Amino acid sequence: MPTGSDVMFNQTKNQRLFLRPQLLLPLALCFAAYVQAIEPTTNSVTGKELWLFGGGEPICSSVEITRCAPDKQLAADAYFSQQHAVREKHFRPEPQTLNELTALTAWPASNARQQQVKPELLTQLQQMLNKSWPEDSWYSQFKAFDLSDDEQNLLDDIFEQRPVLQDGSTAQVKVYFDGTELYVQQMFQHFIQSAKNRAIARAKQLNAAAAQQALTQKPTLVLITASSNSSMDWVDYYLQLFNAAGANAVWLPIEPALVQEGNCETLDQDRFRWNGQYKRAARYPELAAYQQKMCREPALMTQLLEQADAIFINGGDQSHTMRSLQKKPGEFTELAQLLHQRINAGVPLAGSSAGTAVQSGHPVKNFPMISGGQTSKALRYGAYADEPNAPLCQFHQSCSSKLDSSLLTYRVAGGLQSFTLGVTDTHFRERNREGRLLRLLIDTNTNFGFGMDEATALRANFTTPDSAQLQVEGRGGVWIADVSAAKAKARKLGDKTLGWAATGMTFSRLLAGDTAYFQNGIQQATLQCDALALVDNNLVAADTYNKTDGRVWQAKPGTVEACKRADGRWRYLNLPMSLQVNYE
Repeated sequence: MPTGSDVMFNQTKNQRLFLRPQLLLPLALCFAAYVQAIEPTTNSVTGKELWLFGGGEPICSSVEITRCAPDKQLAADAYFSQQHAVREKHFRPEPQTLNELTALTAWPASNARQQQVKPELLTQLQQMLNKSWPEDSWYSQFKAFDLSDDEQNLLDDIFEQRPVLQDGSTAQVKVYFDGTELYVQQMFQHFIQSAKNRAIARAKQLNAAAAQQALTQKPTLVLITASSNSSMDWVDYYLQLFNAAGANAVWLPIEPALVQEGNCETLDQDRFRWNGQYKRAARYPELAAYQQKMCREPALMTQLLEQADAIFINGGDQSHTMRSLQKKPGEFTELAQLLHQRINAGVPLAGSSAGTAVQSGHPVKNFPMISGGQTSKALRYGAYADEPNAPLCQFHQSCSSKLDSSLLTYRVAGGLQSFTLGVTDTHFRERNREGRLLRLLIDTNTNFGFGMDEATALRANFTTPDSAQLQVEGRGGVWIADVSAAKAKARKLGDKTLGWAATGMTFSRLLAGDTAYFQNGIQQATLQCDALALVDNNLVAADTYNKTDGRVWQAKPGTVEACKRADGRWRYLNLPMSLQVNYE
């Protein structure tokens, strides 16, 4: 296991060279329950606008009916039955597909697995021939083999059945928007409404006829699903979601294989190499045909972006997204450059999970993009400038990284470089990622980090690349770390490193309805509190800053203006903290 670098320790962040004005803290605002999204207060229809979703948005769909609102589940179930919706995947081993697996002589990637596992696995599949297996039954057949994700995913791809309707078309996963929790509906509706308002404003600058047309038609949303291992898996899902939210959604079918190879004839084979996805064109023939048309007529993809009123990037793996935007690290494709132009022209960009993480970066400053890693490993071993491997890279002999995938890794030059205030992270409170983001900021000498909880969106309206008006919607919160004055050093006993400690950090958490003006830190903020009070620093958000896994958070003595929501979540500004990490 690598030990990381102690270079980060003994560093001192540069102090600020300006004074903050006094925080404009809230007047007597009515508290709004988290289940109701707050109508956006920003009226600007110009300038860059980003919507950073934290992932895990509970959308009511045929494959996740438990995410439907409890009082809408019966109606959702009836709708999915009426629509002949896909409820789950089914798998069917047949002699032909079993022969295809057998022919992959270099699979599994290690010789030991080929000799010890593959013969027994093929025997197991022989016993499963010519029978359809639903997901739970399918996966239970392979528990004894202890398959890796890559191994299981390849089996899934080879033996997955294409669900077919009576007319011969491919059955789809269905979204029941009316069955989705109201606050989730409103987050997406507000995003689309902002796109429409901005489209109308741009049209007014042209002529009255264009303005009238923009007023009466739905805004065009361009969907990018390049973050997924299989870019086609969630296309229908997201198109339905955004159409229901008020858009006219269209798919921009970029993915690593299309960008890196650019060969329309071999796209399906290239997808296997770049994403580890096997024969996806056979599983999604309609989407594959659409992608082929775009591949052969790339001007159509340019046209889609030129006509975009909004853009959305899905979740998955932000490294896949970057391989779809850059042919080589640091060199954006012409289509990605057009994407930048549209964003800078005021077309709202949203992303969820990886689609948020990929937005980190700055065209002048070196803001990194998180590319992977777990908090526990990040705190122990630090951050590594490394590119995660593509799926099935061992099989294809294309692995570039030798690091364990649980280690914290990042792209030095950032990602899309659209969110220029700091580093973004997602699934935040749910996965205890405060330590992960903090360690990356310290190791890379980056001042600010923004962590979005699940089912939560941070709306950022930029006035300059380094300043923006911020507003939060959704169920959770947004954690903002300021480490511009932080000092970090290793803790040693003789030659033995016991851990490390960092001081001089301040953290803020904004919840639904809160707004802030950010310029090299939070300058002004309004928190939606019933009653704002001075609270002992040690009492604020104790569940976030509890002692666990060798982490000891310590609030600086004093008080901070804060309040607790009815569900127990805290909102607060600039809470001064230190952290001590013990290795044993």
